[in-house]
Amino acid sequence: MRKLIPVLCLVFSPMTTIGQESEFVGEWLLWLERGNAGRPAYGTLSIEPAGDSVGVYIDGGPVNLLSLEGDRIRFDFDWTDVGDREHVSILEGVLDDGILAGTMTEAGEPRGAWRATPKAAPESPPPAPDPVDLTGIWGGPAIISKFSFDQTEAGRAAQAAYDLTIDDPILRCVSDGLIRMSHGPFVIEVVEDRGRIFILHEDLHEVRRVYMDGRTFPDGIDAAQLSMGYSVGHWEGSTLVIETRGLKKAVWDAAGMPFNAGAVVTERWSLDEDENLHIEFSLSDPVNYLRPILMHQVRQRLPDDSEIGEYSCDPHAFYRGLQLDGRLEEYWGRSGNRL
Repeated sequence: MRKLIPVLCLVFSPMTTIGQESEFVGEWLLWLERGNAGRPAYGTLSIEPAGDSVGVYIDGGPVNLLSLEGDRIRFDFDWTDVGDREHVSILEGVLDDGILAGTMTEAGEPRGAWRATPKAAPESPPPAPDPVDLTGIWGGPAIISKFSFDQTEAGRAAQAAYDLTIDDPILRCVSDGLIRMSHGPFVIEVVEDRGRIFILHEDLHEVRRVYMDGRTFPDGIDAAQLSMGYSVGHWEGSTLVIETRGLKKAVWDAAGMPFNAGAVVTERWSLDEDENLHIEFSLSDPVNYLRPILMHQVRQRLPDDSEIGEYSCDPHAFYRGLQLDGRLEEYWGRSGNRL
């Protein structure tokens, strides 16, 4: 069972009044030598002007700018490990020749290097399709796993109402949905056939279909309430772009960070020079968040003779535990919170 173990609670204030530092302003591709699983991982670092202040965000969530003096910057970063435990690290770096680079620490202990390079703006118009082979089995993802985000009042209320000991669908062996399943520590298999891309998940053996035949979304799709949503895709050069709608109400993580049934997810799948798979997610949900939530994951292709193993899940222990704890009636009464 995955559960959140809180270790530190911070109030994030991404705005700090300082002089304008235009060299730092922009979107950066952030690389951490050690992501949430101890492997190299990527994210998006955004530094934005705001009047006389500067806002700093990682993957769409606020972080505290601790100092910005000359060519040096220092900020913190809240993240969760694969056991859903919260951490706070400090990133210190120097801007040199258009690249930010430095070291990361946690509680004063070294946690590896970091680097940020300017992100290129999307090509306009998009390049002509030039598909690449994404088929095969891909290992579990490396991510940086940002913890807190700018929530609306509705988003904060939804998360406050979530009880991870009773509302988490994983406890009942029910699909936890597209987003959470996509960044869980499981492998995926990609299969392509006749205008469709199939994504087979080891997690709960969930199956996702991406329609590549040029179709549009069905009427009324936003009310479909689908665990994995309805996905259509196309190629922009050698990047596979997928848009997903029709998702059911679900949570992003074990802490219960919500997203609404009308949320839209956009993904960009591409291969790097080492044939690693990069998947960049953007979740747009104005009901719960003031700005899109981002995630960048990296997966490595496994050998051709690899297989997805059996996934076994029995909800008996969950229901028996509720019975022994005298919480079954509480569970039945929380049907409105059930995902």
